[in-house]
Amino acid sequence: MRNEMETYGMWRSSYLLEYDRRQIQSCADTLDSLASVFSEMNRESEEREADAHRTEPADRETLWRARRARESRNGYAFYMRQMSGMMQAVAGCDAQIIRLGGRQEKQILRALAGEGIRARDVRLVRGPAGRLEISILACAGKDGSVTVAEIAGYLSVLMDIRLVPERRNPYFIGADMVTLYFAEEPVFCYLSASATAIRENEAVSGDSFSFFEADGTVTAILSDGVGSGDRAAKDSGRIVDLTEQILDAGLGCRMAAGMLGNLLGMEEEENRMSTLDLCRIDLHTGECVIAKAGAVSTFIKRGAVVERVGDPALPLGMLAGELPEESVRQLEDGDMVILVSDGVLQDWACEDSEFVLARQIERMIFHSPVDVANALLRFAIGQSQGRIRDDMTVLVAGIWKNEGNVFE
Repeated sequence: MRNEMETYGMWRSSYLLEYDRRQIQSCADTLDSLASVFSEMNRESEEREADAHRTEPADRETLWRARRARESRNGYAFYMRQMSGMMQAVAGCDAQIIRLGGRQEKQILRALAGEGIRARDVRLVRGPAGRLEISILACAGKDGSVTVAEIAGYLSVLMDIRLVPERRNPYFIGADMVTLYFAEEPVFCYLSASATAIRENEAVSGDSFSFFEADGTVTAILSDGVGSGDRAAKDSGRIVDLTEQILDAGLGCRMAAGMLGNLLGMEEEENRMSTLDLCRIDLHTGECVIAKAGAVSTFIKRGAVVERVGDPALPLGMLAGELPEESVRQLEDGDMVILVSDGVLQDWACEDSEFVLARQIERMIFHSPVDVANALLRFAIGQSQGRIRDDMTVLVAGIWKNEGNVFE
């Protein structure tokens, strides 16, 4: 009877997943259709304007209003296509929910009870790319508490798989039963570092950056605001914050840059030239995705070999209605990825400052991202004769295989 119930539970989970997938796909198709309607409206509007202009030229205000209306429709169409793309990606994810049950679950629950942890309902979710996620209902024993990291350690031993807590978990649990989530430990770990210099006669940097972690990935985000000082810092800081929120919603680097480009494209002219530099590293596979809007090249260092990865994309505000290209590279154990703001490469005596910087990176024998970032900033200041005429930012992220990883 128990086996029949477990089989029914698996069938029901699969049916609900398929039902949800169809509903999401239907919404995505609807958004795509609406985007096409807005695009068709713009085409018809342009044709009517051309016909009218041949008989009676329109005044400047009428032309301006028509242009703004088209830009708004283009913006709506763009957002709808982005949402549709995100929904289609979710709908395309294959996932299988499995109730552990049986002797193995009893052994796990008994062992956790021996550590003062009451638990039940151990479930496994096999998601995209075969990655495993485990959920469990648990609480601490009477008048006690335990950290979720400790539970991850217990489960890793009991299930013979290296697990880490997911971000949505609390730090520790008490007497109330809560659902906890754990995922396979990534194949790679990473270290990151930054080095910055503020433009002469300014109190704050116009560059903003962050290293954003989510779902087994880390993304280096760098934005160079227009000008310098407080206004540039505010603009670039807003771009970094919005980028984190878009990535956290599940969109990729290319979509994030495109959405921000469309947003800034409708703002005042002085904000249109802000840059965005994105580098997302999948710590499970080592895949590195780079997307740029007006940013200088990214440098990938593998031993004494350095690759420049660049794309002559326009700054964010000039990208309205478009998506920047993505560059994809496969990283290996010990590789480092280096992002710099354009201030790092300004006022050098040579013509190709990116080439000279790449050669300097090749000669470096440091193994710490901190040492690399600091050395590159010192080198850049030296190349500009000790002057800092623009804000300078160097970001470095290095990846290494987790020692003794069971998935090697």
